[in-house]
Amino acid sequence: MDENDFIDRNIILRFLRKLCPDELYEGIEGDLVERYEAELKEAGRKRARIRFFFHVIKFIRPGIIFRNKFSIQFTNLMMLNNYFIISWRNLLKNKTFSAINIIGLAIGLAACLFIVQFVTFELSFDSFNEKLDRTYRVTNDRFQNGKLIQHGTIMYPTIGAAMAKDFAEIEEHTRLMPAGVLNVKIGDKNFRGDRCYFADEKFFSVFSFKMLAGNRSTLLKDPYTAVLTEKTARKYFETNDKDFSKLIGKTFLWGLDPRPYAVVGVCQNIPINSHLQFDALVSYSTLYNGEDKNADISWTWSDMRHYLVLRPGVNYRQLETKFPAFSERYFKGDKVTGSVEKFYLQPLKDAHLYSDYEYDVATTASGKAVWAMLIVAVFILVIAWINYINLTTSRALDRAKEVGLRKVMGAFKSQLVRQFIFESLLMALIAFVVAFSMIFVLQSSFNQIIGSELSLKTLFQSLSFNHLLMLMGVLFGGALLSGFYPAFILSSYQPVTVLKGRFTRSEKGSLLRKGLVVFQFTSSAALITATFIVSSQIDFMNSADLGFTKNDILLVRAPELMRWDSTFVERVESYKDELAKVPGVINSTTSWQIPGDRLGRSFGIRLSEQPSDAHYTLSNLGVDHGFFDTYGISLLAGRKFLPTDHNADFAKIRSVIINTSGVRLLGIKSPEDAIGKEVVWGNQGRQYTIIGVVNDFHQEALQKPMEAMIFRPVYSTYSTTSIKMKTLDKDKTVAAIDQVYKKFFPGNLFEYFFLDDQYQSQYDDDTRFRKIISIFTGLAIIVSCLGLIGLSSYTATQRTKEISVRKVLGASMINVVSILSVDFVRLVVVASVLALPIAYFSIHQWLQGYAYRITPGWLQFTLPALAIILIAAATVSFQVIKTARKNPAQTLKYE
Repeated sequence: MDENDFIDRNIILRFLRKLCPDELYEGIEGDLVERYEAELKEAGRKRARIRFFFHVIKFIRPGIIFRNKFSIQFTNLMMLNNYFIISWRNLLKNKTFSAINIIGLAIGLAACLFIVQFVTFELSFDSFNEKLDRTYRVTNDRFQNGKLIQHGTIMYPTIGAAMAKDFAEIEEHTRLMPAGVLNVKIGDKNFRGDRCYFADEKFFSVFSFKMLAGNRSTLLKDPYTAVLTEKTARKYFETNDKDFSKLIGKTFLWGLDPRPYAVVGVCQNIPINSHLQFDALVSYSTLYNGEDKNADISWTWSDMRHYLVLRPGVNYRQLETKFPAFSERYFKGDKVTGSVEKFYLQPLKDAHLYSDYEYDVATTASGKAVWAMLIVAVFILVIAWINYINLTTSRALDRAKEVGLRKVMGAFKSQLVRQFIFESLLMALIAFVVAFSMIFVLQSSFNQIIGSELSLKTLFQSLSFNHLLMLMGVLFGGALLSGFYPAFILSSYQPVTVLKGRFTRSEKGSLLRKGLVVFQFTSSAALITATFIVSSQIDFMNSADLGFTKNDILLVRAPELMRWDSTFVERVESYKDELAKVPGVINSTTSWQIPGDRLGRSFGIRLSEQPSDAHYTLSNLGVDHGFFDTYGISLLAGRKFLPTDHNADFAKIRSVIINTSGVRLLGIKSPEDAIGKEVVWGNQGRQYTIIGVVNDFHQEALQKPMEAMIFRPVYSTYSTTSIKMKTLDKDKTVAAIDQVYKKFFPGNLFEYFFLDDQYQSQYDDDTRFRKIISIFTGLAIIVSCLGLIGLSSYTATQRTKEISVRKVLGASMINVVSILSVDFVRLVVVASVLALPIAYFSIHQWLQGYAYRITPGWLQFTLPALAIILIAAATVSFQVIKTARKNPAQTLKYE
């Protein structure tokens, strides 16, 4: 052993002496010296140094030779530090792949969190109610002649009290009735437009709206008392004081009622996730305070909603089984109301998402759409994770050499697994940071689309602790799991095979990557097909012939502050005559409701020639003689209303018009045969003469079926004015109409809007759904294409020399691109085919919610599939062309 060998040995031994306890060092020093001398004789100086160094390394493993109790933690920290350094270097070394992975995962995470915000908000409705799990809405189906004629939440005032009396399972009940909008006067100021309900004294016992002032247990007992929300109270009484108790006892006037209404309570502003939205509540007893007790005891007045709180442990389905006997007991079949009444219970937690009821006062949305969006979120997130798996395993050849060399240097498989998983988590962490940044930037735009004020803060606040853990588990767990497969695959390579150059890609791994690509584009193709058909359905509804004209119709609110008297009809006729003189006005009319409103129904209608036990139900609408001309509704037989058909004395009105659905319902052979027939209406047997038949038109959106309708020539102080206008200079025309309105109805606020906007609002939920699914379908396609960019780019890079040889041998650019692209395009074609039945089934289910719907043809399924194939082909071709354009002289000069 020469001097250099001696120095090498002593340097390593001195390092070991510092790390080892004395007793351990004394036991191994002699063995180490002998080992170094043996290595020196066998392998020479250079190889002896390396072998001896690695022999010493095994003595400094954690827990064996470190001196104190902090050694393990210190070693683990050092390992994590090494993992971080190696991972960071790999990210920087492969910038393109890292960027694709991070951007794809960030888009997936951001999209997922946006959708989860939306879904969580929709699922959180009424969750603030303490008795939510025991609270139910009473719903009602009505049948005539064996057919369902009404499916709603609207019913008679006596139902809740009668059920509570008959069934011990009911702990509490409350009833309410829509009161429309308030027209309030305080001093010399008017306020209009606030939503109001009549509610009884049990309302605040059933619902957990927070009170800011007032005695919760005595609210709404007395007639002419009201509870205002914080916002409404501040507006009416112009106060910023937080002590709302000062407003108790304040009064206001409502409409033309001379009796003042006293404020007895102020509640917190209604949460946006409440299915009931109101600005004020008026005591229900106000309705029957006088001699008319119908609002309390009637079995035929149908305008009330009832809520029940069941006792703990009661199964509401079992309680429902007792309702048929209840109906028979009180309604005697169809003897009382002319229809068979069937009652059911709907859990309050379902009121927002699962309501297809007529006359529903609830804020509703589609449960199917909400769950569909959650599925989209899962797909986008899984697609992003698949990108990571595909891109990581596709680089197996590069990482295999790294793995083989590290194993030769003494690395264990568990260490390699931890290293690769750490890389996955680091990439996921960076993606999370990018995703949260995207959410912060795009949150306001997303809120505009969904029409709600949501944020990550509201998301975390609305989630329970368990649900929050579940969400974080899905997000982080998915990132972790997506790193496991590449980690175990990459760490399993055998050093001998790899370093001898015999390593080839695994056929199983290739099949898995192809399968994951197929899953990605199957999801994307199904989503784009669904989006295309959803858009087609909404476009169909927007462009369908409604049977009336809705464009350029100005709607002016009713003059509610005018009293009805014998001169009112003449006053309205004069008002309309004056409107006709306004430049820009073509025609005008007044009606109880406008197109888009849900009409009231009359149940006891029959022809005079039919037996007295015959009962038919028609939607009824009060209109004036200009209604059908203003709205362009076609007359099929008879005549339209004339001014002489009107009368200030309602009992003297004898003329009616029906639509073609009404002709069929009443059993009349044709519109011409209907003219002159007598109609008996109601229990009092009032008779009307059919003077005309008009064509059917869509009073409501195309989600609803066409209904039989009957029209009467009446005016009222609650009738809206519809004014058909010329297209040009609408602002000037509206200003002139304002002056005419104030002349004839002084003291009333001039409020107007346009019919096309009002009618279109019926499609707001559908339009919102189209926007959301279109945006997130686009994101799914982007994320899928990012993965395809990475795979195709890497494949093209690996085959650079092959491309160059083909070009030298005469292959054209098209030949090269087609050879390298065909495998990827074939996978996308398979995915598009698999997506067709998935899209068809999903869309078929969604379209069932529309009475009038498109019938998707083969083009509506094949065009989206063709689009996704072209997008994928363009994506792959772009990457291949970049590689194929390289000069063969540069890539082959060393061969």
